[in-house]
Amino acid sequence: GYRYKITESNESKVLEGAHRPGHFEGVLTVVLKLLNLTGCQRCYMGEKDYQQLKLVTDMVHGLFIPTKIIGVPTVREADGLAMSSRNSLLNSNAREKAPLIYKLLNSETPLNHVVTQLEEAGFNVDYAEKKWGRKLVAAEIGGVRLIDNV
Repeated sequence: GYRYKITESNESKVLEGAHRPGHFEGVLTVVLKLLNLTGCQRCYMGEKDYQQLKLVTDMVHGLFIPTKIIGVPTVREADGLAMSSRNSLLNSNAREKAPLIYKLLNSETPLNHVVTQLEEAGFNVDYAEKKWGRKLVAAEIGGVRLIDNV
């Protein structure tokens, strides 16, 4: 129901944007409002949602917003799984398999083989791609959608 919203026409249409149409319009609109309301000099955002970090950084630059966006490295569980509130939704079997995403991203395994190995482990893979100098994956297991990148 927004009358005014931020629409990005390139990078928001791929990866997460291709699987979640309109998601980044909401993110960018809310973040712009937050930055305008707070007038903050710095905004710290996690690299786990790398595409979101990139879009917000580009928006701030493109709209001349005087806030510095600072990417913060992904915080991980001891087994490498990126920390996320979604992890609490994983059943024990899915939680045991979930760190495979990070393990494969950190390996020299070609991305097409990453997809195959994740699917063989029971994941439904939305994408495994290299973009912006990073390897990014989104996959669902046990009804929970996980994203990660290195």
